[in-house]
Amino acid sequence: MTKFFATVCLPPTKPRRLRDAIAAAMAPYDINGTDEWNPAGEWDWWSIHVHAGSPYLVLPAHDGDRRLVTASTVPRRKADLAPLGPLECYGGPRGLLDLDAMRRRAVEQHDALSAAWDELAAQHPPARPLSEFLARHESDPDGYPLAQAKEDHLLQPLVQEVAQRAVAGDPHFGMSFLTTDPVAHFAEEHEAVRGTALRTAVPGYALLTLDGSWWDASSDGYWERANAYLDDLAPEAVVVDVLCHC
Repeated sequence: MTKFFATVCLPPTKPRRLRDAIAAAMAPYDINGTDEWNPAGEWDWWSIHVHAGSPYLVLPAHDGDRRLVTASTVPRRKADLAPLGPLECYGGPRGLLDLDAMRRRAVEQHDALSAAWDELAAQHPPARPLSEFLARHESDPDGYPLAQAKEDHLLQPLVQEVAQRAVAGDPHFGMSFLTTDPVAHFAEEHEAVRGTALRTAVPGYALLTLDGSWWDASSDGYWERANAYLDDLAPEAVVVDVLCHC
């Protein structure tokens, strides 16, 4: 079982009617939507949601537009949405959203994280990735237990520093670094990771198009196709993200 974001595209829809419109569009992909398991099923529950660090951004000229999906435009009985920051929303008409600014934000966040890592790495002895400790364990499982391999990796000063910053709420090192090996993460080629941040800044893992087609990242070329689709979408079409479980 896993969770993922899906970007749902709808014809012009008022925020107060949004949940019903999403439910109708998503219905063909309900795992439990048939008497037996639905072979086209992709989810078993969903809710209107955005990633805390990357909500939709609004073009400044449309700040406060009541067509935007916000905590004040969607009735609480339809979706209990938390208030967001200035020029942030859960979605809305494509023409009111600043997708380019969302992409710039993603790249800037990536660059800031990389710079923060480089600064920390310069202050500590070089750290080795978890894979090296696991390889040693696999070559001598009795002499070097798995628990010891994990502990030795975690006790490296640089890895400890990242973990402590994550727990303390550092704006660069999020809680995901408590379960992700930072050494391996930052060993990846910078420009490739930067490109991934750019491609994934707007569409979710899946995209539901206006004609009801379901696309997702399990298909080659998905991110390029999804970004092009959203860029070319009619200004009045509504875009909103939902958090799905399957």
